[in-house]
Order: sequence, then C-alpha cells, then structure tokens
Amino acid sequence: MKQPRRGSYFFRYSPVRWFAWGALALVSVVLLSSLAYWLMGRYLYHRPDWTFQDCLFMVVITLTTIGYGDWLGLKGLWVAQLYTMALAVMGVGVPAFVITNLTAVIVDGVFGNVLRRQHMNRDINKLSGHIIVCGLGATGLHCLRELIRSRTPCVGIDRDPQAIKEAAAELANLLYVEGAADVDDVLWQAGVERATGLIACLSDDKENVFVTLSARALNPRLRIVSKVQDPVAKAKLRAAGANLVVDPAGIGGLRMVSEMIHPGVVSFLDSMTHDAERTHRFEDLRVMPGAAVAERTLDQANLRQHANALVVAIRPVGAHHFHYNPNAETRLAPGDTVVFLGETTEVAKLRPLFSGPLPAPSVDDGSRC
Repeated sequence: MKQPRRGSYFFRYSPVRWFAWGALALVSVVLLSSLAYWLMGRYLYHRPDWTFQDCLFMVVITLTTIGYGDWLGLKGLWVAQLYTMALAVMGVGVPAFVITNLTAVIVDGVFGNVLRRQHMNRDINKLSGHIIVCGLGATGLHCLRELIRSRTPCVGIDRDPQAIKEAAAELANLLYVEGAADVDDVLWQAGVERATGLIACLSDDKENVFVTLSARALNPRLRIVSKVQDPVAKAKLRAAGANLVVDPAGIGGLRMVSEMIHPGVVSFLDSMTHDAERTHRFEDLRVMPGAAVAERTLDQANLRQHANALVVAIRPVGAHHFHYNPNAETRLAPGDTVVFLGETTEVAKLRPLFSGPLPAPSVDDGSRC
C-alpha cells in the first residue's frame, strides 16, 4: 500500500513542536559556542583563566544582548573578536525564535490544546477496526452518537473548528481530526489504513464523492457508506467506491409513513435504540471457514447457551434475500450471514464461535475438592 507523504504535516506550524526544536537548537548553540571559546583560550591564546563557566557566561550575555562587557578580555584577539561578532549577529536569532514560539504557546493559549491533540493522536494511533465519520453536522453527530452508544470505536473528521468544538462538548472523549476529509494526510491521521469503515456525511455530494475516492484509494478493503442529497449522485458515489449510498430524505419519508401506519413498531424500535441503560441492537455475524458453528444446525450450535441473543434471520452465502425466523434445523454454512437481536455485549460473546474453533471444555477429573 502506498505510504502517505509526511512532509507537509511535519512542517505545519505547531508552536509547541517549533518551541521544542528551537529550545534544542538554543542549547546546542550555547554549548558548542562555549566549547569554541574554551578551545580558543586553551590552544590558540593559552589562556587557562578562560574556564568553561566563563565561556558559557560570555555566550549567554552575548546571545541575550545583556551587554555586561568584554567578559573574557578579547581586545587584540582578532579571531575571538570575529567569532564573537558572528555569534552576536547570527546566534541572536535562535533565542528570538524560542521566545516567539513560547509567547505563542502562552499568550495564544494553545498549550493545553496542543497537548490534548498529541494525546488524542496517540489514542487514534492505537485504534484498529474503527469507523471514521467524515462531517460533524447533524447527520454526522447522529452517527457518532450511535457508534459511541454501541461501543464501536470511531473517529470524527471536520474542517470547521466550531463543529468540532460542539461535537466534543456533547460527546465525551470524542476522538477527532480537524481538516478536510478528502485530503489524504487527514485520512491517514484518522487511521484510515487500520479502519474497517467510513461514513461520508458531508453536506455536499461532490465532497462525499472526493472523500469516497480518497478513502477507497488509501484502503481498498474499507466499507464506505455515503450520504447523498441528490439521487442523481448515487451512481457517481457507487462508481467512486461507496459500498452503500443512503438517501436521508427517502428514509425520512419512510419513517413518517411508518409512524402513521405502524406506530407500535416504530415505538418499539425507538425504545430499543434509545435505551440509555441497555444497548439492544440488530447485529450480524458471518460464519467463517473452520468456525465452531460451521456446518452445524442452529440446534447443534446451541447459541443461546453462549449468549442471550435471538437469531432473527440468515442470509445464505451468495443469496440476496434473508430467511427470516429460521428453524432449529437450519444449517450454518461458511459464508452465511446471521442476524441477531440482543445487547451488543451479548452478541460479542458469539464472535469467537463464528471466527474460530470452539474452546475445548475443561474436564473435571475429580482431583479438586
């Protein structure tokens, strides 16, 4: 996979980072210049009274323009005089650079924000298998709320600092990246190469197309779900690499009709998705080759023994339709998708059965009492 170009990010202005580099440069200049004075005094002028401490003091008062005078007595020593002039002219820029960035850190109040950003970057770098939400508007906030409620790791992206501030104020410990979501560097900061999914919910269809193209190029395995405003743009989003295109207006119309015709069902679904204490969801698991439940019937798999989750439907491998309310004799083949209704923590208990062999049961030989 093609690696990102890091140059632009490295040279992006960051007061804390530039202050750290300036401080390192200042320490280096001070120590090396003091060493140069000491070597000149020892080997060129044979001045044993030029101690390293005196040389260090000379460098400091020169760079800071304090002006205590000729501390080492350089009159008539033209090499040392030329070196002092060069140090005063060129070296004085280093402390000025440090003071400028230190002022930016303190006066502009960015110290806490930069530290928080660095800590957040470390947390994002630890993520794997997370979901990236591009656009923190109304739709993006709904997506983030649901992901956090279902305990799914996620990262938000938005170029508007105010939108990020409002989202972070509402959603505690929200991980986010500030920048344009269609820029490769921003997607890399969000961990696109380690993510399993991306939701493009920007307000403009063109931006969603660009985000989809960029994300698909950076991670071909990524599952991309995009919002669309104009139905004409659906084909373009699919061509750009979106796995699924969602029309919020169409879904809103269906919801309004459902509220009118089937209010009880809608009330049930709302109660399930908005329960603050329990997170009941419809979730799906795919039967992997060699899994513990592969080639077993639902009766033989006995899933309820492992987790309190209800099997709602099964889609056989290669099929386009689900079989709802499967009976106990339904056989689970590798590649089948099983839909469950249950708490996310309960469904999580079933993942090992669908992805790997069933652990061998412990055998009590009677040696324990």
